[in-house]
Amino acid sequence: MRERLLASSILGGMAVLAVASTPAFAAETGATEVQEIIVTGSRISRQDYESNTPIVTVGAEALKNTGTVTVDTLLNTMPQFVPSVTATSNNPGGSGQANVELRGLGTQRTLVLMDGRRIPPSNSDGTVDLNTVPPGLIESVEVITGGASATYGSDAIAGVVNFRLKKHFNGIEVDTQFGQTTRRDGETENVTLLMGGDFDGGAGNAVMALGFSNRGSIKNAARAISSVSGASSTTPLGSYDTIATNAPTQAAMDAVFAKYGFAPGSVSRTFTRLGFNQDGTLFANGKDYKGPTTIDYSTIPVTGNYNTGPLNYLVVPLERYNAFARVEHDLVDNVKGYAQFNFVSYQSGALLAPSPAASNPATGNTGFLVPYNNPFTPVDLQTLLASRPNPTAPYLIRKRFSELGGRRSVSDYTVTQMLVGVNGKLWGDWTFDAYMADGREKRLETQYGNVAHGAVRTLLEAADGGKSICAGGYNPFGAQPISAACAAYISRTTKNATTFDQRLAEASATGSLFDLPAGALKVAIGTDYIRNAYNFIPDSVLSTRDTSTSPIVQDAPGVVGFNAQNPLQGSTDVYEVYGEARVPVLKDLPFVKSLELDLGYRYSDYNTIGGVSTYRADGNWKIVDGLTVRGGYSKAIRAPSVGELYAATGQSFPTIGPAGGVGSGDPCDVKGAYRKSASAAQVRALCLAQGLPSVVIDTFTYGNSQVQATTGGNPNLQQETADSYTYGVVFAPHFDAPILERLSASVDYYHMKIMDAVGTINAATAISYCFNNPQGSPSNPTFAASNIFCSLIRRDPATGEIVNVTSTNANLASYETDGIDFQADWGFGLGAIGLSDDWGRLTTNLQGTYLLNMDIQSIPGGNIDHRAGTVGNTLGSNYSHWKGALGVRWSWQDFEVGARWRYVSKVNDFFAGGQAAPNYSYYDIDGSWKINDMFDVRAGVTNVGDKAAPAYTSQIEANTDPSTYDVLGRRYFVGLRARF
Repeated sequence: MRERLLASSILGGMAVLAVASTPAFAAETGATEVQEIIVTGSRISRQDYESNTPIVTVGAEALKNTGTVTVDTLLNTMPQFVPSVTATSNNPGGSGQANVELRGLGTQRTLVLMDGRRIPPSNSDGTVDLNTVPPGLIESVEVITGGASATYGSDAIAGVVNFRLKKHFNGIEVDTQFGQTTRRDGETENVTLLMGGDFDGGAGNAVMALGFSNRGSIKNAARAISSVSGASSTTPLGSYDTIATNAPTQAAMDAVFAKYGFAPGSVSRTFTRLGFNQDGTLFANGKDYKGPTTIDYSTIPVTGNYNTGPLNYLVVPLERYNAFARVEHDLVDNVKGYAQFNFVSYQSGALLAPSPAASNPATGNTGFLVPYNNPFTPVDLQTLLASRPNPTAPYLIRKRFSELGGRRSVSDYTVTQMLVGVNGKLWGDWTFDAYMADGREKRLETQYGNVAHGAVRTLLEAADGGKSICAGGYNPFGAQPISAACAAYISRTTKNATTFDQRLAEASATGSLFDLPAGALKVAIGTDYIRNAYNFIPDSVLSTRDTSTSPIVQDAPGVVGFNAQNPLQGSTDVYEVYGEARVPVLKDLPFVKSLELDLGYRYSDYNTIGGVSTYRADGNWKIVDGLTVRGGYSKAIRAPSVGELYAATGQSFPTIGPAGGVGSGDPCDVKGAYRKSASAAQVRALCLAQGLPSVVIDTFTYGNSQVQATTGGNPNLQQETADSYTYGVVFAPHFDAPILERLSASVDYYHMKIMDAVGTINAATAISYCFNNPQGSPSNPTFAASNIFCSLIRRDPATGEIVNVTSTNANLASYETDGIDFQADWGFGLGAIGLSDDWGRLTTNLQGTYLLNMDIQSIPGGNIDHRAGTVGNTLGSNYSHWKGALGVRWSWQDFEVGARWRYVSKVNDFFAGGQAAPNYSYYDIDGSWKINDMFDVRAGVTNVGDKAAPAYTSQIEANTDPSTYDVLGRRYFVGLRARF
């Protein structure tokens, strides 16, 4: 209903009050007829909004009255979700997508539906982007957690998010909204036009929605928590990297730094990196630094590292247009035809610091080997080079190409889906539905700021420094100006094209078979076909190599900047049959008001993994009116996706964190806790065994917080399997006392175990576990270089730096999690507390979850990570024990005022140890005024207290977990809706 701010939240066998301003229960409305509806999680219609498994429902008004532009923002505040890819996901990022993740089990394990049907995926792992759902037509969002493969097929391991769209709309509605932070950034705009009406004497109905949304970007520099982040040893000034086997003499190093006023020995001859000042002098970890002092350079005098963070997006931009149309019409008696079309076009992207080139190109990295006689080589550097054992050997430099600006990725999405079908009545209470759908998502990603490695190498190797190739040549020593001709010569713009096609066909029927003593035995049967085809065509430049045998031997990536990618093409299809039965067992007995079972089975035949079966059994025991016990078990699967099966070897740069606390950074870094721990001697020996040169072992530092990793698919993958069960109690009494007549509550226990989960051993885990997992169970107690985790790590024998971590797909992992969900709803007129109902009514809704365990085993038989109460360094890894939200609303005549409290309990830093974040509370307020039957206005403030996000060592990005914690600060919105 239009007065509703937040629709009733359903946790199974009750229709709860939530924050509605109308009665919650059908019996109280005075309705004489109750329509049968299909509840998410089941295909059998029923005469009440009850389910044997926990369901939470959020209404369209909640989206409007919380000021969200994208629906994931609201869903991620619900306790069942672990925020993952959001508007604050830049690096790591999702190219502007909005993905949701139930129970923290991965976005690919949450199935997203629209009106109970699949919509085209947005990624090769099958994940759906919520930006493709038409926001103006959302009537409600229903969420069930736990395995639902018997009902919906693959991917529903963690649960289902089902968007129900408005139907049979009559009239015209225009809705506009504007929002902004109190720092006057992060603007959001939303305009929706909704039109609909009956035609042909009521035999048909058509509805159309048009929408526009815009979200302004914010950079990390705009917030204190993120303004200093993303430390990198690769700076725009460039630096000389010492090759341990050809290092300068200590005498030469002392002589150079004596000119700057430093005592002999102040800088070791094996110091890893020497930076270049603009005047040709050198600096080491800030010693003799004379460079810029802007925020991105501000950390160099302190740590020697460049501050990349302020140049990145904190909030990624979004510009979205959408159109949706649906028409239905009676064909013959009791048979209706329908068709719908969904179109979404939006643009988003990412912004990163300028392209960095680092480490030895002779071992496949992106740095540069420069001829010793390069004409731009600074005099002081020449002094050091001349003292080397081989003075004419090329020398290694690293450089960040700020001359070309930041790395900017712009992703243009176009999503379409056409669906046609028929539904109607067969006989008795039997109904049928059959449809076909064809959907496509196209994405064009344009990447700016890339650097052609071969072009830079050609300039560096030229006798005149490249002056004969482009005006002025290329001087990498310091942040020197570059001509437009040279910038054009070395820069590359790349384009990647992705197409995802999905075809669906399904036919189903439901009705009663026969009557049992306790009621009718109802069944649903059906069959479907699903085909997903994925085609990724990267720019050919990204896959090239810069290979040279003369005058300098090297084999580097052809492009410096965005990650190298390879083409991917593949498809999966599945034929399925399914059945479901609702069996009434007992009825109207002492302490058995009703007892029923819900049974489901599905057989799926995949072209990749063959035939698999899934099933479920749920029960509902209503002891007396107002008291129900429920529970169930399900066997679910997830078939491997196209990307997981067929992805070619690719490149990524995952975060490992800076050297500091245990579990963060490169353990071989002398500044880190590993080298200072009780196992320091064993750590040192393992570093040497991995290839760290002995000459730098006691001075080695690694200034980056990322490493290169190799990713790829595996065509031999098998399905993931999951066992889940729930049991709980629903308390929905009918008290005569006005203050209690709208009181209801539920408590449910859940348990899920996923086996053979497709995944990789990420870089941070591989590195930490190689060095015996200091934050958990011992993973390499003998510090053996042959350990499985150590075998994934490769170091450069010349510098000792990690040059690659292998992270390809396999059926490796298992997840086991359990917890308790709870909800309470209460509402009453103010007359119940001695005032008058003329003063309005109060409604409250409490939703929460307590996570008991979240155990992750990365490899079969390996260590089990106990992650409950911790946060990691990857998206969707915040496993706080307690999460909750409490809403209170006062409604009076045409006015409503609401307040909301959101809570996330404290978490520890899983990798670095110690507390990452204390208990966190946020407070929001909103209000609305129905001016008349045509107009209403609304406004609200989110994060009233302007609470900043916590910083922690391992961090995901921007020094925190920006998907879980608010990095924008206080913000407001105002909206207007007009109906005609």
